[in-house]
Amino acid sequence: MFNAVPKYYYDANSEAQRKKVLSTALFITGAISTTTVLLVGFFSDQVSGILFGKDTYATIVSMFAVLILTHALENYALVYIRIQQKPWLFVGASLSKLVLQLSLNIYFVVVLEMGVYGIAVSTMSSSLIFSAIMTTYTLKSVGFEFGKNICITLLRFSWPLWIGGIAGLYIGSANRYYLRTFSSLNDVGLFELAAKFSGIVFLLVWTPFLQYWQTERFRIQKDSNAIYVYQTVFKIITFLLFSVGVGVSLFSKTVIDIMASSEFGASSNAVAFLVFAAIFNCLTTYNNFSFLLKEKTTTITKNSYITAGIITVFFFILIPAFGFVGAAAAALLANIIQFTLIFFSAKRCYDMKLNLPNLIYTASVSFSAIYCAHLIPDLPLIQDILCRGVIFVITGLLIVLPLYTDKKLRNFIIQNFIKPRKKI
Repeated sequence: MFNAVPKYYYDANSEAQRKKVLSTALFITGAISTTTVLLVGFFSDQVSGILFGKDTYATIVSMFAVLILTHALENYALVYIRIQQKPWLFVGASLSKLVLQLSLNIYFVVVLEMGVYGIAVSTMSSSLIFSAIMTTYTLKSVGFEFGKNICITLLRFSWPLWIGGIAGLYIGSANRYYLRTFSSLNDVGLFELAAKFSGIVFLLVWTPFLQYWQTERFRIQKDSNAIYVYQTVFKIITFLLFSVGVGVSLFSKTVIDIMASSEFGASSNAVAFLVFAAIFNCLTTYNNFSFLLKEKTTTITKNSYITAGIITVFFFILIPAFGFVGAAAAALLANIIQFTLIFFSAKRCYDMKLNLPNLIYTASVSFSAIYCAHLIPDLPLIQDILCRGVIFVITGLLIVLPLYTDKKLRNFIIQNFIKPRKKI
């Protein structure tokens, strides 16, 4: 639905029609999410049994199920704020929720000593409060007018993505289940720590970029130079993702050795696999725009289920043999295959003329850097950091080289990033 809203918002011919798109989408989101919450709550014992092997956590499952509704309403309001191009309001709202949730965490976990239940209660409470405020703001701005034809259009666009979301949930979460089944809970813990490092790429690069790009890409499509903008943005985001990804992969071992006990040291072996899996997942999302623009969302769903099947095969092959590292390698291989499928099918749908050779070059340089770091013997801390730092700098220079040698791209960056920054 968050992909449908900006598309049909910019397709609308009047302000009244745009507001009707927003209010209708909010109604659909609220209705479907509420139904899902009720279903998960009703089957919370079974869900807890599937996820944790026992029904002890049914109450926590029910509390977190509420987030299906509240997060949907929150994010819907934040999409509207981004469409309005109000970055300071967006940042202010996000920081306000952070302060609220931290305060409630401290109260329930530290003061009342409620443990895991305290986290569930504080997370649910903060999201309920925040979603109520944000929904009120949205409805006050757009009203609550329901459009039957708009509803049908939005549903026709979104339902394949809902079904595909089940496959996406499986791709991102099933590794924990297979690890618990074929390996051990210890491997689940090691995998989770490695996954936190891969999340840095999302946190520092992709999420801030997507906050803007998710709505702006539909507006850009109406410009005469849209293809060039898509090409250029793809080159820049590829550079940023791989640069940060290489840095995280190179220094994760050092950070884990410093911050965690020795039992967690092995988790660094899975970080690079998960980091690059996350990067290819991001680039797949970028390419999915072609299908969203042409309303071929069923293609996205089909590719998601193909990827789910592929990653399952890899789980059965790699997890019994390599444990949590095998699960991480399975994620990388599946995401590379998914990106390849999406890339070529997207070109046939709406060709953004993205530069695949440049991506292959960047990925090859990045993989080579990680392999070189793997060959570094055990060294004292300072020497280890220096060696990894040298590899990082050299890799960064090699990755940025295609950007620097592209004169048109260099001028684009100067005009859109460097000069505005100096003016600010």
